[in-house]
Amino acid sequence: MKKLFKVLKRVFVLIFVIAFFVYSATTVFKQQMILRQVKAQQREVIVQIEKIKKENEYLKRLAQYVGTKDYIQQVAREKLGLVGKDEIVFIDKNKKKKE
Repeated sequence: MKKLFKVLKRVFVLIFVIAFFVYSATTVFKQQMILRQVKAQQREVIVQIEKIKKENEYLKRLAQYVGTKDYIQQVAREKLGLVGKDEIVFIDKNKKKKE
């Protein structure tokens, strides 16, 4: 009887140890998968941050440029068709008019 009890005890301990290792391996594998996903998301966020930083820098420069005399002249030329007093305007009669 004692011999059977020892054998059963060893079998249960062995089953427990194997189950523990299987559970541990499965948990580690799942955590590795989650870690890879999080790192991929982190890389995407870093790329987005860099893109937004560049856009922010562009908008800061544009905001500074909008208040300058050069910008006002540029808008007057492009949108209003104005010219400076010392400039000569050439009109191409062969060019089709914009609709």
